[in-house]
Formats: sequence, C-alpha cells, structure tokens
Amino acid sequence: MRAVILSAGMGTRFKSEKPKVLHTILGKPMLWYVLQTVKNSGIEEIGVVVGYGAQEVEKALEGEAVSFYYQKNPKGGTADALISSADMWRSYEGYLLVINGDAPLVKSSTLRNMQRYLRMVEEYEGIKLSALVLTSFLPDPTNYGRVVKDQEGNVVKIVEEKEASFEEKKINEVNGGVYIFYAPHLIECIFCVKPSERTGELYLTEVFKLMYEKGYKTRTFMAEDPAEILGVNTRWDLALAENVIRLRILQQWAEKGNTIHQPESVWIEPDVSLKGNVEIHPDVMLIGKTKIGRNCVIGKGSIIENSLIEEGVVIEPYSVIRNSKIMSKARIGPFAHIRDQSTVGEESQIGNFVEVKKSLIEKDVKAKHLAYIGDAYIGSSTNIGAGVVFANFDGKKKHQTHVGSNAFIGSNSLLIAPLKIGDFAFVAGGSVVNKDVPEGYLAISRPSLKLLKDKGREKLT
Repeated sequence: MRAVILSAGMGTRFKSEKPKVLHTILGKPMLWYVLQTVKNSGIEEIGVVVGYGAQEVEKALEGEAVSFYYQKNPKGGTADALISSADMWRSYEGYLLVINGDAPLVKSSTLRNMQRYLRMVEEYEGIKLSALVLTSFLPDPTNYGRVVKDQEGNVVKIVEEKEASFEEKKINEVNGGVYIFYAPHLIECIFCVKPSERTGELYLTEVFKLMYEKGYKTRTFMAEDPAEILGVNTRWDLALAENVIRLRILQQWAEKGNTIHQPESVWIEPDVSLKGNVEIHPDVMLIGKTKIGRNCVIGKGSIIENSLIEEGVVIEPYSVIRNSKIMSKARIGPFAHIRDQSTVGEESQIGNFVEVKKSLIEKDVKAKHLAYIGDAYIGSSTNIGAGVVFANFDGKKKHQTHVGSNAFIGSNSLLIAPLKIGDFAFVAGGSVVNKDVPEGYLAISRPSLKLLKDKGREKLT
C-alpha cells in the first residue's frame, strides 16, 4: 500500500503566515503526527502534497523518506491536491491511503484495521472494495461532510456541509477525511470530478458518487474513538487536538508503570522516555529528548528539557533542568536551575535557588543554598556554602574555576576565575578569592572588623 498526505492548504482560519500543518502540538508540527501515524501503520512509500509554504513544509520533514508533490493552486480543492500526486499512483495496481495533513488524531491502529478490513472483505465476501472512508457518528455533525448510504451500506455520496440539503444535514455519520482507494478505480474517476458550483473547488469526496454510479463498492469504517475524525481548522481546534494527544501520551506512560498526579496539568512531549516507576507531580513539563530513569520523582512545576535524569533522582518542586545530565540518586531543588551541558554527579545535592551553568559536579557535592556555579569543575565531596558566587565573566570572555575534592567553600564567598582551588582546601566564609589556593590550604580574605561602642545606639536614635 502507498499513501498520500494532503498538506497544501492555506489554513486561512488560522490567520497565520505559517502553513497550518506546521503549527505545533507538544513541540512537534501537526504534520509530523500524521506522518508518524502513516509510517507506524506499515506503509513505507509516502507522498506529501505541498502548496502554500512548500519550502517550509519540506524543511520540516527534512530527513524523512517521503516524496513531495506540488499543488499549483492551493485553493483548487482536495481532489486537485491528490491529482497533483498522480505520478505516484497513476499506474499502481494496489490500494492508496489518502489522509489530510491536519488530521493528527488518527491512530496508526485504525489505519492497520482499515487495511485488515479490506483484506477480510476480499477474502470472505469475494468483493474488492473501490474505496473505504473513515467515519464516526457525532451528536452534532455541524461543519462535517455527511455520509449518504444505500440500504446495503454502500456509500452513495459524501456531501459537504455547505452543499448539503436540509435532510442530508440531519445525517450524523460524518466524513473523517481518511480514505483508502483502489488506485485503478481512483484514476478512472478522479479526473471526472467537476468543480463545486458554490466554491469552484474540486472535492475529493465527489469520487464516491462517481464510483457508486459506476457500480463500484465503497464502504465506511467506523473510528474506534470519535476524536480521531476531528480535523484541525482553527487555533481552538489545535488546542483541543493537543490536549487529546497529550492525554494519550500520559495514558501510555501510566499503563507502563509510572505514576502521574493530576494528568490534566502534566506536559510530556513525544520524544520523552520514562524507564519505569517514575512519579510525576502536577504542572511538570518534560520536553524534547528528555530521558527519565527508574524510580525518579519529579516535583511539582519542574521543567526538564533535553536532559538525562538517571535512576533514583529526586527533582524537588519548581526546578528547571535544560540540556544537562543528573546522575543517579542526586537531589535537585527546590527552585534550582541546571543548564548548558552541566553534569551533576551521583548523590550530589543542588538545593534552593542554586544555578549551575556549564559545569561538571562530581559525586556527593553539596551546594544547598543560594549559589551560582558557572563554568566550573567541582570535585567529589566538596561543600559549597550559601551565597557563593563563581565569577566566571570578565566582561569579554568566560573563565574556568577548578575546585578539588573534599574542599570547603564558605558562605558568601566570591571565587574570581580563572582560579584553581586544591583538594581539602578551605575558603573561609565571606572571602574574595582571586588567587589559586593550594591543596590543604586555608584561604581567608576579610576586612578587619571594627567595634565602636554606643555608635549603634546613635544610629537608631
């Protein structure tokens, strides 16, 4: 079987210069979901019809094994769009799947079941269907094409909402915009489609009427989930589709043995992976290619993007981790910020309002309060006190600070890079350090304290 994805429309109701199919759902273009669904259904030869914003669409699918076909008139209608790809299936003797690029809710299992149904009809009824259309029954079918059938269940025609009669509008079985056509019969009928008298467009749905008139058999296939047939025509439709996909992803992870509290508030993107027994609290966002190891806890309001979180890590509430690695059994937060290819070692603790930027922190390091660690290496079992700042920027370039193992950096110290502090070195609280501190040395840099009798009383009176 081959497939064509129709992605040439302008999407005027989106009121956007960007092609509609490139608007994102959970960080991925809408079209990406359609393509993955088609690929996961077992179809390998895939064409994509592009028109408005063609170069942007092609760039978005760069690296994908698809062929592109250009529709010269984006307002020409769905039949015109499919005709644009005719070179792909003109001489093809098999079945062709046709799906809209704005149908991200269709499941790959549905497409596989549609293919299976075609084979079963052919095997058990001795009938080769000319077309199969995905449908659903909606309580309110407004804005959807109505499916008109004969008494045997064959599709007589599919009528667009704006061209349906009063009686046809009462039909609540609607067109889902997913079709499988027998290619020789499709090529026979599609060039006979006439423009709509109201819009001038060539509707692909007109093919069903033409096939019926020729005596060909066409049927419907009911969607397992009515949400599958919901197209995305407006920004609000996009929001609803995103919510459906988001909940599907969360359900999959829950069924694989992960706990998700208040799933209505949790955001997990498609490329994220959870190893199992992960506990995710409300308002969490897991973005990009993030990987979460077993037995991790992700606290409320935390954001993790393109990062690796190893086994047994606890992320306290409202922490942000981007493009970094947290080793096993480390503890981060609350309100910590780890970024820019940083690594936090095993069993280390990065605590309240600590920011770590482009730094390597070894095992069992403690930086638990109000610190900035930038462009640094910190050896194992070192303690970073509250209020410590690694001054890594001289106004023109960044510099490195190297802190050895088992060192102690006292509270409110300022380390001015470039700097090296040796193993077992001790920096007294409140010190400004701008020279290397050898292994085992004590560094202290404080102005002398003056105590002036009764002067405090004078200041307060």
